[in-house]
Amino acid sequence: MKHIEVYNAKLHNLKNITTKIPKQQLIVVTGISGSGKSSFIFDTLHHEGQRLYLEALGISHDVLHYDSFDMIQGLSPTIAVQQRTVSNLNPRSVVGTATRLLNLMALIYVNEGAEKGSEQTEASLRGYVPGMFMFNSPHGSCPACSGRGTITEVNIAKILPPDSESIEVWHQFAYEFPQHKKEEKEYVTKRFANFIQSYNLAPETPVSELSGEARDVFMHYRPKRTQSKGNLIFYGVNVVIEEKLKKVNLQQFPDLHITRPCTRCHGYRIGEKALSVTLENKHIGQLCRMDVLGLTAFFQHYLDVRPHTAFVMHLIKEILSKLACMETVGLSYLNLYREIPSLSGGEIQRLHIMSHLSAKVDSIIYIFDEPTAGLHEVEKAKIIESFQSLKEQGNTVIVVEHDESVIRQAEYIIDFGPKAGEQGGTIVYQGDYARFLDSAESITAKYLLHKPMPPKEYAVAADASTPRLSIRNAQTNNLKNINVDIPLQSIVGICGLSGSGKSSLMIDTLIPKLQAALKARAPGNKRADEAENETENDTVQASAEAELEGAGNIDGFVVVTQQLARRHENSIVATFLGVWEPVRHIFSTQEEAAAQQFTKGHFSFNSMGSCPMCNGYGHIKRWLSQLVFSEECPSCQGKRFKDEVLRVKYKQRSIADILAMSVTEAQAFFQDQPKISSLLTAIEEMGMGYIHLGQSLTTLSGGEVQRLKLARELGKSGKANYLYILDEPTVGLSYYDAEKLLMILSKLVAGKHSVILIEHDPYVLSYCDYLIELGPGAGHKGGEIVATGTPEEVKNHAGSMIGPFLE
Repeated sequence: MKHIEVYNAKLHNLKNITTKIPKQQLIVVTGISGSGKSSFIFDTLHHEGQRLYLEALGISHDVLHYDSFDMIQGLSPTIAVQQRTVSNLNPRSVVGTATRLLNLMALIYVNEGAEKGSEQTEASLRGYVPGMFMFNSPHGSCPACSGRGTITEVNIAKILPPDSESIEVWHQFAYEFPQHKKEEKEYVTKRFANFIQSYNLAPETPVSELSGEARDVFMHYRPKRTQSKGNLIFYGVNVVIEEKLKKVNLQQFPDLHITRPCTRCHGYRIGEKALSVTLENKHIGQLCRMDVLGLTAFFQHYLDVRPHTAFVMHLIKEILSKLACMETVGLSYLNLYREIPSLSGGEIQRLHIMSHLSAKVDSIIYIFDEPTAGLHEVEKAKIIESFQSLKEQGNTVIVVEHDESVIRQAEYIIDFGPKAGEQGGTIVYQGDYARFLDSAESITAKYLLHKPMPPKEYAVAADASTPRLSIRNAQTNNLKNINVDIPLQSIVGICGLSGSGKSSLMIDTLIPKLQAALKARAPGNKRADEAENETENDTVQASAEAELEGAGNIDGFVVVTQQLARRHENSIVATFLGVWEPVRHIFSTQEEAAAQQFTKGHFSFNSMGSCPMCNGYGHIKRWLSQLVFSEECPSCQGKRFKDEVLRVKYKQRSIADILAMSVTEAQAFFQDQPKISSLLTAIEEMGMGYIHLGQSLTTLSGGEVQRLKLARELGKSGKANYLYILDEPTVGLSYYDAEKLLMILSKLVAGKHSVILIEHDPYVLSYCDYLIELGPGAGHKGGEIVATGTPEEVKNHAGSMIGPFLE
């Protein structure tokens, strides 16, 4: 078949969509956030394509959404690359392992590596194995740092009480850490009694008066695994705290630890044997520290500098092909040791795209989720060319996108709308780009014709008297000793090519310096962003090589990124926003709940109220190799709770009914509950009224996560003169939604706050009051200030890369 035919798609807000989609074309699916794009493309087409493929292999299973459409014909095997599917938080996963470039390079070292100071003979190489050159293999990892390249040292002395305090106080402190809750457990008391009896000490003995042996035992003793009768059963204070630190996020305690390069492998992650084997005087660790462009140059030279076996020739050409694909997708600034958790959703997705570009297969339906996220305007042409290349191989390429440059290149456009949630779920336009602009119903088309700039609710007056933050002599990562002035009480845009130094300047330099400055100002208080870090890890502890002036001009700061440190399947929107607790309290006070002696715990699907069959998930999982499928729980029918809990009603609604509500519905339902409605109103103003309270955080895009965080911060009261730092806030936003975001940011500045945006979107950058552009290139070719000033001044700057694209 030349078309994909869909009949009566009705999942979520889709309104019985019947349509035909051409195959072997570049198709762009667009529409405002919540209009139904993902429900149709990912949750309907992709799921059905996946089911049919497995069925063709003779594997029968149940998949969710059997009733989400009447019929789909013409589907081929379907591959979807989504930002939200990326959840690898393992720091041992790096670009080199994800792309398998490290494996290919290890094979070359096995075959052609030469030991320093010895003749290269075939006999000398027979003992080499690929794992010897890989940091994540027991054969190759540095024994001192276990292949991490860094050593983290913990200085517990910084948190211990003064020596003048008693040994009883110190012992109790160790077991209370880090929650500072008194431990009443019997074994704690027994261990302490064992110690004082062994050394004939009183509980009130000051730590400063302990003898040498007693002090050493008190601080560092750990019982042997095989204790004979009569030996001391006691754990030293440092031992107890160190064990507890293994179970918490060390970023919560920045003063406790310092991370430094491993002195044994010098940060290269590999053992001494691998460090002594080279290609053209470079060991594999040095190659892994090169960026893509440098590594390409090395292997192009190495290909010609000496004869190779056919096998090694194949390896080198495969490496060069993969590196070329990485450059095509705008990742030329990365090195192979860059850790996957440090990449943005857009960067990780482009790594996946790169693997498909090098696969050379046909008759596949590829679905990409906003692949231009995080790309500068000048970098988008190459990735659009890659889509054309996939299509020319005989594939169908479907791109879910808001970006104008991608929409313009589409051969076929499907626009969902007209609005979000219940007001969306229909196709408002299908066809080519030329007729798309004439579509009367399409909000997207209207914004492509004209993008209105929302009015600013404050006077823009950046002059010599404007308070500012000044960064001096910044040399973090690729920054080249730069000086930057950032005006406050305005919207400042940080722009430049991918890898030009934007994150190095803001995330790795400004934020750590602000943390240190604010802590020094008020050492007894929490950091401005520490409360959020108790559950998430938005901020980065980095060795910022720079000086900061002007930190006294702000009272605090909030960092809003796209990352969630803990995206568990049972973590939901209501919990994240802080409305779930008051909702559960309301249900626990109802008459039926009181009669059943239900507490708030009974209205938690993670606790006493959970369905015993699915444990509160609402579905049963089935594993098929690495694929995971789910089917609705037959006991609770997806409602997550026990029947007796569901019988408790508030305004004729059960607790499961509340979770099924959209933010818009819940905001109206809880109008008489100010604590709940104020937070939901902030979400509604962000244009996210379509998301549901019970929606798992794992299903949210990076842009949706960021807007939720910002809305949560705006829902809190009492903050004044704060700096808000947002990392690419328009990822996942249509121009319609971006306009709403700009209106919110304008209100922040009108309230005497300051805003910094790390951003690529010319529409948003044109709205900023002041721009700082880094470049001129990426990696070692970047790290300099290219242009600063108002958008109009940057637009007229001859060296600016973003200037020609500004409104």
